[in-house]
Amino acid sequence: MATDTPRIPEQGVATLPDEAWERARRRAEIISPLAQSETVGHEAADMAAQALGLSRRQVYVLIRRARQGSGLVTDLVPGQSGGGKGKGRLPEPVERVIHELLQKRFLTKQKRSLAAFHREVTQVCKAQKLRVPARNTVALRIASLDPRKVIRRREGQDAARDLQGVGGEPPAVTAPLEQVQIDHTVIDLIVVDDRDRQPIGRPYLTLAIDVFTGTT
Repeated sequence: MATDTPRIPEQGVATLPDEAWERARRRAEIISPLAQSETVGHEAADMAAQALGLSRRQVYVLIRRARQGSGLVTDLVPGQSGGGKGKGRLPEPVERVIHELLQKRFLTKQKRSLAAFHREVTQVCKAQKLRVPARNTVALRIASLDPRKVIRRREGQDAARDLQGVGGEPPAVTAPLEQVQIDHTVIDLIVVDDRDRQPIGRPYLTLAIDVFTGTT
């Protein structure tokens, strides 16, 4: 994995000591592929623990932080717990709303777009007087889902088979831009002609989500 990953001030990376950054980057190299898996057995956890000089329990804690975080190296900074400032962690009631709607509304044969799904999340959060998550945050939650499960629920079992490797498991994503998910969404505005101001139609917004980092 390259060592020149951009340091983003908004995420607090610019204020990290070099040693902390390198440790977080090393953790991300090993923990991120594990966090992509539905289950992580003791053997895999022990191998990660040996590589990082940690205990098995600490490895599972890091896996949980990676899954709950925003998909950045800073999710695994030493001495910081998941859900802190800049981690992209939402209040538990909001996370619960997103999780429930993902199961009931997004992972369906209707194949709702990101924009439509975010509108539903917004409506439910407002009705419950909860903080409305940004669309990009919702997109990160979608990107963290198992691609096989998404395809199986939205496209059917036959389509899901195309994602399986020879051994029945998809290849692990181990580096940025190794796997990118694309989402096309109709924007809620009308484009007009620049001369006569006549309506042309609604444009599309295309989001490319890096599966390894969760960034767009």
